[in-house]
Amino acid sequence: MENYAGFIYEWTNKVNKMKYIGGHNGREDDGYIGGGKKFRDDLHKYGLINFKRKILEYVQDPTKLKDRENYYLDLVDAKDNPEYYNMSNKSSGLRVRPLKIQKERTLCPICNQRPVAINLKKDGITYYRSKCETCIKKNKKIKPPVPTWQAAGYKKKATCDRCGFRAKYSAQLLVYYVDGNLHNANLRNLKTVCLNCTVEIPKQDLPWRPGDLEPDR
Repeated sequence: MENYAGFIYEWTNKVNKMKYIGGHNGREDDGYIGGGKKFRDDLHKYGLINFKRKILEYVQDPTKLKDRENYYLDLVDAKDNPEYYNMSNKSSGLRVRPLKIQKERTLCPICNQRPVAINLKKDGITYYRSKCETCIKKNKKIKPPVPTWQAAGYKKKATCDRCGFRAKYSAQLLVYYVDGNLHNANLRNLKTVCLNCTVEIPKQDLPWRPGDLEPDR
């Protein structure tokens, strides 16, 4: 089927026969895998090669995607069905960050010593994991990168440099590069901007661009 906005899918773990139902607003070959903590945990444990996906339904109207996902979840009573990873009979809202398997082999981002592990080979293409075998076995986590502006010694202020808004939380403020060059981390080129001003800046046709987000702690 060519004309569709999204689809409802069901993954089956070929090892323990557990299943997971989800919905995705996109194409079936765009690399999207799915969400759900229990499902993702087993996906990392067994590898994608031990899972098989079945398309339950193609959906043409994106506004109906959640309803169709809920239909299938209710149909199997996924929440209380021990054969399913799903923890609810309601759509999660499709807000889960897509889990994608990379197609290029790189160095492990954790140890920077060994290449990432092979996940599977399919249709002449080799897919890789996000970490090397050693770091996977040790369950080491990938550390979030330090923002460029932070590495340069800039400290986000408590107030907005444009309007003077005083924030209660750090997440209400972003760091902007005045000349638009994200490689120019000169302290004079960096400004603290509130979320309200981030809406106004594009309207004024300013070259300012937001920098890297500060990692959660």
